[in-house]
Amino acid sequence: MNDLMQTFREVLVQHGLVPEEILADGELHRCPTENRPHKRNGAYIAHLDTPATLGWCNWETGDQGTFCAEEKPTLSPAELSAWQQRQQSLRRQREEECAKRHAEAAHRAKQEWEAARACDSGHPYLLRKGITQLPGIRQSQNGALLIPVLDAASRLQSLQRIYPDGTKRFLVGGKVQGGRFTIPGSQGKPIAICEGLATGASIHMATGWAVDVAFSAHNLSTIARLVKERFPDRAILICGDADEAGRKKGEEAARATNLTLVIPTFTTGSGTDFNDLHQSEGIEAVRSQLEAALIKRQGLVALDMSEFLSMKIPDRGYLLSPILPVQGIGILYAPRGVGKTFAALSVAVAVASGGAVFNWRAPLPKKTLYVDGEMPATSMQSRLSSLVGGMAIPPQALKNLSLITPDLQPCAMPDLSTPNGQSMIEPLLKGVDMIVLDNIATLCRTGKENESQSWQAMQAWLLDLRRRGITVLLVHHAGKSGDQRGTSAKEDIMDTVISLRRPKEYAMAEGARFEVHLTKARGILGDDAKPFEANLITEGSALHWQVREIEDVELDELKRLLEYGYSIRDCAEEMGKSKGAIQRLKKRLEACAKKAG
Repeated sequence: MNDLMQTFREVLVQHGLVPEEILADGELHRCPTENRPHKRNGAYIAHLDTPATLGWCNWETGDQGTFCAEEKPTLSPAELSAWQQRQQSLRRQREEECAKRHAEAAHRAKQEWEAARACDSGHPYLLRKGITQLPGIRQSQNGALLIPVLDAASRLQSLQRIYPDGTKRFLVGGKVQGGRFTIPGSQGKPIAICEGLATGASIHMATGWAVDVAFSAHNLSTIARLVKERFPDRAILICGDADEAGRKKGEEAARATNLTLVIPTFTTGSGTDFNDLHQSEGIEAVRSQLEAALIKRQGLVALDMSEFLSMKIPDRGYLLSPILPVQGIGILYAPRGVGKTFAALSVAVAVASGGAVFNWRAPLPKKTLYVDGEMPATSMQSRLSSLVGGMAIPPQALKNLSLITPDLQPCAMPDLSTPNGQSMIEPLLKGVDMIVLDNIATLCRTGKENESQSWQAMQAWLLDLRRRGITVLLVHHAGKSGDQRGTSAKEDIMDTVISLRRPKEYAMAEGARFEVHLTKARGILGDDAKPFEANLITEGSALHWQVREIEDVELDELKRLLEYGYSIRDCAEEMGKSKGAIQRLKKRLEACAKKAG
């Protein structure tokens, strides 16, 4: 008897249970665990009748099982029947106890969740992991992040606590198996399944995909089945950790669901999961590895002409009509001092507010990010304040425009022509419809400006932003020739190229006054493509744009010259036009005068 009880004790200790004494009465008894000696997070059921049987459950680890003191072949038919009935009884008792504990834990989880507050964006764990605040998580009064563990019906079944030092604890007695936390993503895009919160956040930041966090490698198969059943037509990736458990359980989940497993690979850094890859090699490394796995799974898509022409592709529409379409890429360039920052800021304000600038109008307010590479913060604030006053922007629209300006950063501005620089700005692109980069010279510092090869990394990023639905406006300098500076390859992918030029007759006292010419304009025809003159007018503390057609400006100039007694030849030479063009302008001037008279 003593030997049998000692054997029972050894079995329980092997599974992390530390009973004070073993009561062999066939009833379930709770007991401490090795990790929590002052809590009763384990249980056992012991029978001494032949065959002597022991059942156990460790709720901290999820480990449960049975032990029989006799080998099955040695049992008589009656003993074997008794053993089978006892197995059923043990299983039933364990299930009832588990259900009871899970219900108690779910109730505690609800109370703790309701008492929690919104999560701090500067939480030490989020900062250390390089991830942004996520919807759906909260923070307890002692500073722990609270991650809801939701069942298949999205009901709260438990909580995971993540403390500022990174320690993770699940609610004691709470059910984790089959539980998940979902980071919402763009509709129709792939879905990722991973183990931990930080890993899921990095994947979401890199791709915009929805992510289901399974909390452990052992739970990957269950969550993969659930997600595949709910979204049978969506591309789904299982994102395992690069350790023994992650590989083994990830492979099991992939085989069971016929999904693709992707494990992070490290070239310059080290780690085990996609958050480690994010921190060591940048967010672009995360995106490229996931997209490569997706292409390997699905292959590139090629449609025959019939399929392509029959597709219902939604119209892109405009962020700023008619020059900046949704998913468009444009470049605005001018010589130094012409006023391109005023122009670019005005475009950003118009898009953010659903307003108008020059001859262009934004149909709806859109979230805009303005990245300035050189302007002092005080100058930027003064200019923006004056423009907002002159453009009559409603207060609620001010939240739609965010700015990154060098003076207010804890470090140097990122070099956006490198993967690391692009990864620095990636967290701020969530929900952004348009990004303005002012200007290329200060924000793209790697490579040679005149080499098309040096532009390729930047071009790849711009095309990726377009694919993700983000419109981009680049601000650049003009060269000595008057064209945009550097390689002409910059214009290859542009929908719109906007050139700002000094008028022939210009005085420095006039401030920002320039001609606007569209040197490349996909889909822009007729009057929309005509050049015009813009002049920034000061009224008190506000600034607003006065716009005139170039032809009207030329008519005024011709009228002035003719009144001074200039001949047609002299007017042509002064205005830089042919005599025929001056003759046509003169007829137009005479027609206007006749109509006015």
